[in-house]
Parts: sequence; structure tokens; C-alpha cells
Amino acid sequence: MKQIFILVSSILLFSISALAGEFTFEYQKIIDVTSDHVNIDLTMFKGKVTVIGSNSDRVIIDAVKTIRASNRDEAEEVADHIEIKVADNSANLIIETNYLKMINRSQSFWTKFLGSSDSEAYGQVDYYIQVPPQTSVKINSMEAIVEVASLEGNVDIKNNSGLFRAEYVYGSVTVSQPVGMIDLNWIEGDIRIKSNSSKINIKQLMGAIDLATYSGEVHIETELESPKDYYIETTSGAVTFSVPTSAAGALNVRTETGNIKTEFPVTVKSVSRKNFIGNFGAGGPTINIVSTTGDVEVSEF
Repeated sequence: MKQIFILVSSILLFSISALAGEFTFEYQKIIDVTSDHVNIDLTMFKGKVTVIGSNSDRVIIDAVKTIRASNRDEAEEVADHIEIKVADNSANLIIETNYLKMINRSQSFWTKFLGSSDSEAYGQVDYYIQVPPQTSVKINSMEAIVEVASLEGNVDIKNNSGLFRAEYVYGSVTVSQPVGMIDLNWIEGDIRIKSNSSKINIKQLMGAIDLATYSGEVHIETELESPKDYYIETTSGAVTFSVPTSAAGALNVRTETGNIKTEFPVTVKSVSRKNFIGNFGAGGPTINIVSTTGDVEVSEF
């Protein structure tokens, strides 16, 4: 009897899934910009957002609401209650994704619609935003894929889980993302990251780094071009820190149970099982790396 019940339940779930379709609803807003610098502040729940700099004096916001529903009418009802609100205050653009109350729909409906970590979402809102190069971006999301590129401004990301990727950013990058992946390439500015178990990759041309995570591998390749010191701290993740052959600086590496490895000539000032202090080149910032149980490797590229 139990096996029959499981079989019938599986058939019903398959039938409901088969009846559900995917419907998309597009949105666009174009804003002319007269200021030398633009600030974008975007709030969203789940989806994908891409912000890319272009040689234009306009901000072009393209969004797509993707809804899974049994028919077009149901999808339209849901889409009509997902509000994309854009407030244009001179050069400060605030973009909000609001989920409005629906008559005869309980809170559990939105929970079902938005999905959870162990279920498929019934819909999401994706953004593709083109901006002038001199733009700073602030994005706040719960679960999203976030990509920014070709910006001459600061980037501030708060993402509960997902993926954050940035490239060719000429400004500071601040990321708070507990889970997922953080991938930064060709950054000219200070980098600040707070995470829990994200995998982190960094290629930096200029600026300092202040990074704290609990677990997850950390790979950093930096030119070491900054008057500020560098701070990398992880509990159980391994750290690889690479600098150019011509770089100069000081090392202060500490790990409780992990291994410490240096792949280039270093003048040793103090060394023990848990701590390594030394210098390479003349002058330069101090690289502070702490990993409780993870291995630490400092090398050249």
C-alpha cells in the first residue's frame, strides 16, 4: 500500500509539473544622465543581475519577469504583482523589486513562488542594466547571480547566497556573501570581502585587500600596489597568495595546524611551526595571513 501511495504521489507531482509552463514579461526604462557620476542602488530577491558600463550618457534598465504557472492568466496575475519601481533622483537611481499583496493569496503562496533552498522557484526577475562608465553600484539580494563589468566607480554587494563576478572595475569592491562563489578579475581598487564558505578568486591590479571567511579556498593574485597592508583570515580554508617577481613587502603568516609554504626568496626574521615572519624586496606593505587549519602558500607569478 505504501509503495502504491508513493507511486500515485509521484504521478500527481509529475502531472502538475507537466501542466506548468514558463512565461516571461519584459520591462524597460531608459534614463538620460547629465551628471558626471551615477549611483545605482538595486534591491532584488532572486534572479540574475548584470550591470555593465557602456559609452553612453543613458541608463538602460531591461528586466524580465519569468513566471512558472499553469496558464497565461495565472502568470499575468503574478507578474502584475511584482513591481519594478525606479526612483530617479538626479544621478541617484533607486531600483526596487517589490512583491505586492495579492487578494486571496496567502503568504505561503509567495513562499512557494519564490522557492527555497530545497525547492524550485516559480519565478524570478532578471536585470540587465547598461550604465555610463562612471557609475557606482550597490546591490542587495537574497539569492542571485550578480555580474558587473567595465565600471569606474565603487561596487557594494550584499548577497545571501549565489555568485558574484566582477571584472575591469576601477574603484573599491565590497562584498558580503556568506555562501557561493566570488570571482574578481582586473580590479583597480581596495577589496573588502566578508564570507562564510564561498570559494574566492581575486586578480587585482591595484589596491589593498581585507578578507575574512570561515571556509572555502582563497586564491589571490595581486600586484601589491598599495600603501595599505593586506589582511586575509580564514578558519579552515587554504590560502594561495601570489605577487609579481618585482614586488616588495613583508610577510606575517600564521596557522595553527596547516602548512606554510613560500615559493620565492624571503629574508626570514622569525619562523616556527605556527608562524612565519619575513621580508622580500625593499619596503612595501605587510601581508597578514591567518588560517587556523588551512594551508598557506605565498608565491610569485
